[in-house]
Amino acid sequence: MRALPFLAWLAIVALSANASAEPILIHNPDLQGEDFSTRSLVKVYAMQKRVWSDGTAVRVFVMPDDSETHRQFVADYLRMQPYQLNRLWHRLVFSGTGTRPREVNSVKEMIEQVRNTPGAIGYIDSADAGAVDAAMKTGSDHE
Repeated sequence: MRALPFLAWLAIVALSANASAEPILIHNPDLQGEDFSTRSLVKVYAMQKRVWSDGTAVRVFVMPDDSETHRQFVADYLRMQPYQLNRLWHRLVFSGTGTRPREVNSVKEMIEQVRNTPGAIGYIDSADAGAVDAAMKTGSDHE
């Protein structure tokens, strides 16, 4: 009987150790003073906002759908589920009114694309935040 509480505790510790850190929004260093509120980000990631306030075209980069960082970003920042976002993108593509964001396959690629593409926005896991310049980070102020 004593083994059961210990096993339960061990399972909780193991699961919490595997939990990923919070995603953070990153953007091209030239995008300063933009609105990164949840409302604005939903428009950006739904591909409804096409230009930033300075006239630069919005370029959206995302991680693959099966990425935990992607799922957590969509839930935390956009307040929706990934399938809902995919549904919006499919509607744009199939209606001919837009395209889906550019998908990258690694944190390194995400950082490079966002850093080197004018008007770019993306996200990474906060555990990887040390790899980006301070000018690219917006932190987690996504309320």
